[in-house]
Amino acid sequence: MFEFLKKVPLFSEMPDEDFVRLCEMVEEVELPAGQQLFAEGSPGMRAYVIKEGELEIVKASAEREVLLAVRGSGEVIGEMSLLERQPRMASVRARTDTVMLAIHRDELDKLLNTSPSAARAMLHTILARWRNTEATLRQSEKLAQLGTLSAGVAHELNNPAAAVKRGASQLEDAAVRLGQAQVRLAALDLSQSQLETLNQLLDESKEQGQALANLSALERNDLEYELEDWLDEQGVAEPWEHAPALVNLGFTVERAQALLADFAEEHLPVVLDWLSTYHTVNSLLHEVHQGAGRISEIVKALKSYSYLDQAPVQEVDLHEGLDNTIVILRHKLKSLEVVRDYDPDLPHIQGYGSELNQVFTNILDNAADALEGASQDGSSPGQIIIRTRAVGETVLIEIEDNGPGIPDEVQQRIFEPFYTTKPPGKGTGLGLHISYNIVVVKHRGHLSVTSEPGKTVFEIKLPVNFEDVKPIKIDEAPPPARTRNDRLRYILQTYKTVAVVGMSTNPEKDAQTVPLYLKEQGYEIMPVNPRGGEIAGLRVYRDVFSLPKVPDVILVFRPSEEAMGIVEQAIQIGARVVWMQLGIKDDDAAAKARESGLTVVMNTCMRATHKRLIASQQAEDS
Repeated sequence: MFEFLKKVPLFSEMPDEDFVRLCEMVEEVELPAGQQLFAEGSPGMRAYVIKEGELEIVKASAEREVLLAVRGSGEVIGEMSLLERQPRMASVRARTDTVMLAIHRDELDKLLNTSPSAARAMLHTILARWRNTEATLRQSEKLAQLGTLSAGVAHELNNPAAAVKRGASQLEDAAVRLGQAQVRLAALDLSQSQLETLNQLLDESKEQGQALANLSALERNDLEYELEDWLDEQGVAEPWEHAPALVNLGFTVERAQALLADFAEEHLPVVLDWLSTYHTVNSLLHEVHQGAGRISEIVKALKSYSYLDQAPVQEVDLHEGLDNTIVILRHKLKSLEVVRDYDPDLPHIQGYGSELNQVFTNILDNAADALEGASQDGSSPGQIIIRTRAVGETVLIEIEDNGPGIPDEVQQRIFEPFYTTKPPGKGTGLGLHISYNIVVVKHRGHLSVTSEPGKTVFEIKLPVNFEDVKPIKIDEAPPPARTRNDRLRYILQTYKTVAVVGMSTNPEKDAQTVPLYLKEQGYEIMPVNPRGGEIAGLRVYRDVFSLPKVPDVILVFRPSEEAMGIVEQAIQIGARVVWMQLGIKDDDAAAKARESGLTVVMNTCMRATHKRLIASQQAEDS
């Protein structure tokens, strides 16, 4: 053991007297392959020197294990938990049968206090492991996000791909029926003038069909029912299949009867059958074309996502984009009533057309999901209303549904990445987050939601020319669907563990009175001050790394020039919010925190905010 430990860098320059005493204190531990040495989050009382075998260090991240490192003979493990008096940061298990030498925490403290060489070796070891662990976890998180994003894109591609597949399948049968109708039509031996009449009918029907596109579902059903009865009287086979197509072509009973002036009565069933079948084939071809085009647009949007400066800006017809999206989602919207309340004078805008279509797809898809239950139980007919109008130099699109509504707690987080209320495999939580960035950041517009049972409205505001509007940085974008007060209220109501960096020993200073007020309101307060000791009966920790657990909020009472260092510490320990007390402001520190996923509040008193938003509301309720 003496010869083995002398080769370990941590002990190599240790005085012989201390080294002999250390050898007397270590304990040999054997660990079979596959067995766990200690678990992440467990308290640490011993460090280990690996004598024989291999150990693997793993950490839980995003509901999976990430392999951080494999340690072999001569390496020390478990020392960081002892030095920081913190729970174990990762789990360790034996990869092979392993023999270790265990050193108790007290003995390790004595070693570092008496041996500068051991302290230096330990410092180098800890720094290297911090860097490796951070880099590994950061890469792991990026890969996890990439996987989730890929799942979201696959979901977006599924709708148009399904439309193409369904359209192609239906087109096969429709083409056969059209060929049969063509043969029957040819057998009539029509004159040249009658053939010209048929061509003219097709041209006129396209124009009249456009006029009928905005019919309500009830009006359309009435027309189809009347035409179906008339077709049945004329001896047309399967009139229920032809009536919808003929209505789409602009036919009514009166217009169909007018054909008797050009065609014999016995010719009419064949002519009408050919017209409706011809229209069905054209409609299916158009649907396949739209689906393939949508897939192409999504792929193009992915390119734009990677190369934002190369994304094409074009003149966008929002009505066309909405209509195309409805076609692509027809399989989800077919049981719902979709009402289009379009402004006929809506101007075209400058924008990224394919990405705006993606926004429409996400919102309409969510509305269809929300209405699915209502349409199934028959309690109320599902309805989606799409409104557009021009407002000055902006355009407004509203997408409203009469579903069950969105609860308040969900509205507060609805645009957050990876937040979803759908079951696993159904939603990724990316759709609305991506939509928010497209509308607010990229097009410098506004996206919000208001909801109550029976009425949920997504409101999209877009400038006619976004290049005339001041750019919005991602970290400066307004909180989605919430005012600033709503965001602050959410923080105060949700996060209850507060580490107070710079808590004062002076009972008259805000740096003490504010935390004590928060303590009275039920918050768990953990003072941080290099002096240590106690303040107002609370144990003081010398730095944030000494805290017994990760706090939700880092409340800062230090000068603005120290904010960056505190933010970096908050990022390292995994806090959720950095709250800079009134008078403290550092835009660079705030930007760094936001880039790492932290919520930032600057130059704001936490006590005054709590009194204004929480305590006053509680008083009103009582």
